Amino acid sequence: MVVEVVGEGKKTLVSVAIPVYNEQKVLPELLERLVKIADGPCSRYDFEFVFVDDGSRDGSLDVEKQLIDKEPRLRVVELRRNYGQTAALQAGLDEARGDIIITMDADLQHFPEDIPAFLDRIEAGCDVVCGWRKKRREGAIRRWPSRAANWMIRRISGLAIHDIGTTFRAYRREIVEDISLLGENHRFVPVFANIAGARIEELVIENIERPEGKSNYGIGRVVNVWLDLFFLYFYVRYLDRPIRAFGGLAFLLIFAASTIVTVLGAISIVYRTPVVYERTGWIYLAVLLFVTGTQLLMTGILAEVLARIYFARTRRTQHSPYKVRRRYAVMDEAA
Repeated sequence: MVVEVVGEGKKTLVSVAIPVYNEQKVLPELLERLVKIADGPCSRYDFEFVFVDDGSRDGSLDVEKQLIDKEPRLRVVELRRNYGQTAALQAGLDEARGDIIITMDADLQHFPEDIPAFLDRIEAGCDVVCGWRKKRREGAIRRWPSRAANWMIRRISGLAIHDIGTTFRAYRREIVEDISLLGENHRFVPVFANIAGARIEELVIENIERPEGKSNYGIGRVVNVWLDLFFLYFYVRYLDRPIRAFGGLAFLLIFAASTIVTVLGAISIVYRTPVVYERTGWIYLAVLLFVTGTQLLMTGILAEVLARIYFARTRRTQHSPYKVRRRYAVMDEAA
């Protein structure tokens, strides 16, 4: 599918959306390399660069505003505070105006020189192209938990992507419009895109240690990833039918309660013993299981109603997970 020409004399617009947090030392080089790619191998496209400053404290915002004077295709979005990578990434996706959107990190671990390969895959008919850090250079504390989490995500989602966690990806706009990110769910974007019916491929990309600065990734984020897997399991299997999850467990508990009552009743009849007095603990357990099962069933019904309300709303009516303070662009002092 050819995406180069969308009208007579008009090129396809590609947006490169990049969350920025305390990266002032590498931003000039990052933009310089992006411009070289845009004006060289990818000159058949029009480009815009969207830097989303996620509450940087090291002067990154000042550097970004200075870079606008040198590169008119750069737009800077300043968030009110540090919301985190997922919210900043969502802001970049929302601000991007291109028919094709590329997301990447600002720390130069992602190579802008890989962008032409991403665009070639999109031209070939893919809806989403995911970067694959096949040879990761980070330490074991990042590599091994990431591999384990990727394996679990593949098992849960059925999506055969090796590196689901990287943010270096390319999307068609219509896929981005079907995705809404909250919490720390940026790492699950390929899963959400797969649910939306996207054609997804992966591309081996370069990966190096950060040339400057300190990684914000720690053991705490590893724990958060594993907690998010519980959400992902529910989202993939039961988002549009939550009654299946709650109802199944509810019937299991109610069945267990009924079995206990049946057995106690049989013992009372056969042995003529007052089981209510002699086996009070079992009676309490049966009542607890029955009440809990009933509550879960009611929760499932409520969740089913909420799910239908959720799907009846459009993405644009949902509350945004971030707030923009100001926008900066050429001929725009403060938008």
